[in-house]
Amino acid sequence: MAQKPKNIIYGVDENPPLSVTLLLGLQHIFVMSSTLLLPVVIVREIGGSFLEVRNVVSFSLIAAGIGTILQCLGKWRIGSGYLVPNLCGPSYLSVSIQAAWLGGLPLMYGMTVVAGLFETLFSRVVHKLRGLFPTEVTGLVVLMVGVALIPLGASKFVGIHYEGDPFDPRVLFVAAVTLTTMVGISLWSKGKSRLYSVLIGFLVGYVFSYLAGIISPVDFEEVRHAPVFALPGFAASSLQLSFSWSLLPAFLIVSLCGALKSFGNLVTAQKINDENWKEPDVKNIGNGLFADGLSVMSAGLLGGVATDTSSSNVGTSLATGATSRVIGFVAGALFICLGFMPKLAALVSIMPDPVMGAILIYVTSFMVLSGFQIILTEALDTSKTFIIGISFIFGISLDILPGLYVHLPVWLMPVFGSSLTLATVMAILLNQLFRIRKI
Repeated sequence: MAQKPKNIIYGVDENPPLSVTLLLGLQHIFVMSSTLLLPVVIVREIGGSFLEVRNVVSFSLIAAGIGTILQCLGKWRIGSGYLVPNLCGPSYLSVSIQAAWLGGLPLMYGMTVVAGLFETLFSRVVHKLRGLFPTEVTGLVVLMVGVALIPLGASKFVGIHYEGDPFDPRVLFVAAVTLTTMVGISLWSKGKSRLYSVLIGFLVGYVFSYLAGIISPVDFEEVRHAPVFALPGFAASSLQLSFSWSLLPAFLIVSLCGALKSFGNLVTAQKINDENWKEPDVKNIGNGLFADGLSVMSAGLLGGVATDTSSSNVGTSLATGATSRVIGFVAGALFICLGFMPKLAALVSIMPDPVMGAILIYVTSFMVLSGFQIILTEALDTSKTFIIGISFIFGISLDILPGLYVHLPVWLMPVFGSSLTLATVMAILLNQLFRIRKI
């Protein structure tokens, strides 16, 4: 029986009051919405119409909401039963654009369904592969999940996205105020104020962004003109599914990497909900991966972009001390509602970069620390040191020197698509190599 840690206010099986649950669900919505630009980028890359953009965004929201609810379900071997929300999957961005270029949205949808199907199949055998994921590997995955958020969070925090971008002190000021607000509430607030640290920081960030001119009345005009309620339309392309053998390896590799990222998120969820946590419950993780795979499949079938579990939201639940699965049900339902409410989606979509950066830095702090704690659960011998050290070094090299691996063979590129993917694959391979040495 899991023992609730002292820093958790509402545990996974507890039911917060309705008003608290709604506010916490809304708070998760703001964090989950950080990737809403991905479907916009994909559709615009192929010259899609405004209607196609709106439909793809709406169905992506609905699919992410479905995935979040399934993840929290924890019954009938579907879902882990933990608060691990879904969002539009950044891991799938490059291959989704590639598919859209090659065969339009129908090909992207079809390959997304295949990727989701692969993850559901993988989820049913992952417990038999327990030897691939010892504590040092799972801890490294959790650590790299946090590290993978650093470039995005830091760039948005300081307002510099590309080399040579001008420095804007307003962005740094707003980000610092937002982060200070969240950290201050976490450190010095009394009672249950910590539950709303991200939500309060979000509101403060919006106010200061408006005063600093980072968001303007024009942005809010778009929100004002958006309809309150509208049914997303099934465009002709969303009713078609295409398939390409040439894209299959890339989508399968990305699907596996996404599953490994979700593996790390689910391990973190298990750990933060059990004071006496020792090792991952791989069967429970398999059920969580099954729900994640169903979410990816639903995105392709509906006409949205692939989804993925959200590291930021797991970090938010730890930071605020609220890990109740009921919050996940509410957040998932709200995300589905956003798919039918363009006005609310528009409000979230204009989230200023410094606010998003501050939130990412805030929640990433908890993710990185959680990874270190898992790694240090057991004593580290020489082989574990090399597994962690070598994998971490090469993984982080991808963020420090992004152009280092640009000339690798095309079939290897998905492995080098992110520091998380590279470090995870290397850790698994090194673990197996050192196990052979011990036989």
